[in-house]
Amino acid sequence: MQYMSQGWREYLGRPGSLPGGAGAIPIRVGAPYRNPEGDKLATAYPPGASAAGSDPALLRRDILDSGQVRRVILCHDAAMFTPALPNAHLAVEVARAVNDWTAERWLEEGDTRLYALVLVPNQLPEAAAAEVRRAGAHARMVGILMGGNGVGKPFGHPIYHPIYEAASDMGLTVVIHGGGDAVPDTLTHPTAGGLPLTFGEYSALAACPLMTHLVSMIAQGVFERFPDLRLFLVGGGTAWIPMLFFRLDVNWRGLRREVPWVRRQPSEYFREQVRVSTYPLDRPAEPERLVRLLNAYRGADQLLIFGSGYPDWNRDLVEEVATRVPESWHKAVFHDNALGWFRWSGQPTRPRPAPTFEVGRMPVTGLADTNPARPEGPELEWVPADD
Repeated sequence: MQYMSQGWREYLGRPGSLPGGAGAIPIRVGAPYRNPEGDKLATAYPPGASAAGSDPALLRRDILDSGQVRRVILCHDAAMFTPALPNAHLAVEVARAVNDWTAERWLEEGDTRLYALVLVPNQLPEAAAAEVRRAGAHARMVGILMGGNGVGKPFGHPIYHPIYEAASDMGLTVVIHGGGDAVPDTLTHPTAGGLPLTFGEYSALAACPLMTHLVSMIAQGVFERFPDLRLFLVGGGTAWIPMLFFRLDVNWRGLRREVPWVRRQPSEYFREQVRVSTYPLDRPAEPERLVRLLNAYRGADQLLIFGSGYPDWNRDLVEEVATRVPESWHKAVFHDNALGWFRWSGQPTRPRPAPTFEVGRMPVTGLADTNPARPEGPELEWVPADD
């Protein structure tokens, strides 16, 4: 709250200032599904703190000082749900405070291995775009986080275009994290068809929102509208990739008349403009089964970027992932793919290329019925459509 304006601090109040401990409006949106074994690693809690992974010194001990890590991208935990706050104006203020707190507490303490994501209040896209341009000017902000979905629309909807335009202008990667849709105060569900009853069901279906947002962004022409936009998907594992694109490519071939602005196979946009975190890496009893599955989708090693998930209960260690993917993949998964996917310090922003196609304009394609029924009324001369 110390990073908020005085007016908002007065609005939110002070805990314990009223009888019974009341006096403050809560700004933290909780997740309804909780792991009965604990959501976070017990070793990640600093002494006397209630939030795991909240201490830079502890992060250095657990992650950075291992000798394996050159750069860390800090995501957001509870703050990820900020766009689900019912008061959209409060969400904008919280996002600004979170971004300033991140920059001062984590990025300016001297450890140049730390980078971070700009939290965006995506329920007000114009305000979110302004925040991307403001907070994204920090040299060690490398992406933006599309967290909770406060608008209730998948992320390919044109309402989000101002956010993507700002991210593209700033050279910032768009990050979608699994779990962002699973908050009680949002309009979206974390799974298709209804709400799970248990954490086990929810955890197994964690990739569902990621797939929905991804298909929406491809089908609604986001990657045609912003041809240099980069997307990173976190928190859903990897095993869903072959199944989704086998089906999506086939459906596109049969139904592309409906989305003429999707001018290439969906899998081509995916290969060129999307990367996927290994976290949480799918764990069949025989690791080679996952590799066989991913090899069914050509070039999977060029799509994956290692993610630890620290300090979550299912975090992945570098050495564990290294034993489950082929050694020939290691350089790409642990280094090269990430190096080319984010705006690291010292890299200049690139001029945004112009769209190659007007998304939303329905052109004459020539794919319609070549012998349409004649309308009732006066005789009309029917001529072939232009190419």
